[in-house]
Amino acid sequence: MEKDQATNFSIGKILPAVLTIAIGMLLVMMDTTIMNVALPHLQSAFNTDINTAQWSITAYTLALSLIIPMSGWLADRFSAKKAFAGAIILFTISSILCALSTSISELIVFRVIQGLAGGVVGPIGIAMSFRLIPMEKRGSMMAILGLPMLVAPTIGPVLSGWLINIASWHYVFLINIPIGIISIILILKFIPNYSPNKESKLDKLGALLTPFVFPFLIYGINQGAAHGWLETKTLLFLVIGVVALIAFIRVEVKGSHPLLEIKAFKIGEFTKGLLLMWINQIAIFGAMLFVPLYLQNVRGMSAFDSGLMMVPQAIASFIGITIGGRVYDQLGTKFAVIPGFIFSGISLYLFSTVNAHTHYLFIAISVVLLGMGQGLVGMQVNNHALQSAPVKLISRLTPLSNVMLQVVNSLSIATLTAFMTTSVHHYEMKENHNSPSLPSVLHGYHVTFLLLTALIMIGFVFSLFLKRKVA
Repeated sequence: MEKDQATNFSIGKILPAVLTIAIGMLLVMMDTTIMNVALPHLQSAFNTDINTAQWSITAYTLALSLIIPMSGWLADRFSAKKAFAGAIILFTISSILCALSTSISELIVFRVIQGLAGGVVGPIGIAMSFRLIPMEKRGSMMAILGLPMLVAPTIGPVLSGWLINIASWHYVFLINIPIGIISIILILKFIPNYSPNKESKLDKLGALLTPFVFPFLIYGINQGAAHGWLETKTLLFLVIGVVALIAFIRVEVKGSHPLLEIKAFKIGEFTKGLLLMWINQIAIFGAMLFVPLYLQNVRGMSAFDSGLMMVPQAIASFIGITIGGRVYDQLGTKFAVIPGFIFSGISLYLFSTVNAHTHYLFIAISVVLLGMGQGLVGMQVNNHALQSAPVKLISRLTPLSNVMLQVVNSLSIATLTAFMTTSVHHYEMKENHNSPSLPSVLHGYHVTFLLLTALIMIGFVFSLFLKRKVA
């Protein structure tokens, strides 16, 4: 079947559908980062404190993690096209409601609805693309879907800052309306109809456990990073999350209709691919957190200007993912991933040497190398993992990949932030400083970037053991 697909493959037939899916994914992914710059303005507009305003981001993230495990069943039961279109429609409507919010409580509720809609888009979009694209062309064509993941973290804050500067915080949500409408029209026109499986059974016990697993784990991790790991509230959420996770894994492994196909971890190349994806994500996510902080806290840049400094990363990521996709198709995963880890490793090591007077050209080169590495690795290891498993499981594997990435992202931010803070504190004690000084802050950045460099090098070593190609 795969070979027949390849023989009949036509870019003209497939490209509009893949671009349509990419637009839908970009719409959702931008909203994971676009709110960061808007927080102070929400705080002022609703006369609330920053912790309450932060819930507009936290609620969205928790809603994403709640619905992602259900996305495979929704696609099977109602058809992938209907589930994808319905999610975009609900996301667009909830964006309007967010813009019309008259209180922070209303905004948080509407952000939950937005997150529930958005969490379905990514897993179903990738699953549909795997069905559309023949195996021999997945690297280059799936690279298009990788673009939202690469550029959204960069575009989101810059776009948010610009919209707020020229208008108001409302436009952070209103910008979603034209994109959402265009996306819906394109879905109806270009996405093929998939027959729903009316016999698809819902894993009811798994569905009951889901709200206590990933949302509790992610919230517990965030609480631990913000208020301490031994706080009662932190421990309560983490313990409930871990216990529920153990029960959830047992249910999914033994069940005949699991929400998440956890048994796929028995496939060696699937596990290797996900492990490399997590390593890469932690390192890249860490860099995208600490480079802007360095630019703002040490170099005195505004949030908007530091965002602009990261734009070359998005451009380099585009180049990297385009090249990486072609290499993946023609030579295999490892020939794209190995150079990618090398580029990222060099970049992170260069960042470990910055000081208060480092030339901006040096920073720009480091950012470009980071983007190239990110583009060469990210989508390729994801494709490698998914392609190593049976295609019939794809609708249950993309949610697994997505929800695990949500947990890894939260854990990495919490862990790296704690590591950075501890490093600064230890340096202050060593030098007998009473408050954070520039040398102690720079020391914190240096050792954190060295840690990320070491992590990338571990990824490099693991990538040597990937199979060249998976069937």
